[in-house]
Amino acid sequence: MGERCHNGVMRVLILLRHAKSSWADPELGDHDRPLNKRGKAAAPAMGTWLSQAGYRPDRVLVSSSRRTRQTVDRMRETMPDLPAAEVEPRLYHAEPDMMFDILSRQPDAAQTVLLVGHQPGLSAFARRLVNGQVRPHCVQAFQHFPTAAAAVMLLPIFQWGALSPGSAEFIDFAVPREVMANQIERAIAV
Repeated sequence: MGERCHNGVMRVLILLRHAKSSWADPELGDHDRPLNKRGKAAAPAMGTWLSQAGYRPDRVLVSSSRRTRQTVDRMRETMPDLPAAEVEPRLYHAEPDMMFDILSRQPDAAQTVLLVGHQPGLSAFARRLVNGQVRPHCVQAFQHFPTAAAAVMLLPIFQWGALSPGSAEFIDFAVPREVMANQIERAIAV
């Protein structure tokens, strides 16, 4: 995104919850659960939505869980230029303070960061980032951050180290169910 604010280039943060995971194998621990069929379909659909909306990450941070890594791998099917994911073990079920710490250490060359993580940390982090100021179509991120949902925020900061509570503007939110329905409608209309 090339938007500018009066003090410099805006940073963009995309928060994405991992796609739907499988509970089919009761022997697997939470960390090792893979995506289920629905999750495997939702992740590339969300990649398409991000691309079509013009949200192109130049840095990808992902929890160490299998489902978060598989989500990014499946997104790459529709976003082949998506950068390699940097696995950040501290993102596994991270609380907002941990997410602030991780993001504040990102290189300033990164304009748009995609962070793939878990609930309930993502919605709590989103609330803190915007101090509850949210556009009506983004409210769902505060109430329940569904699997594979994406929240997009603008940050009028020069450096990731300046990230703080209340420093973001919530600008967009999408859930796979709606994205996939819209993609089907467009395909039928053609």
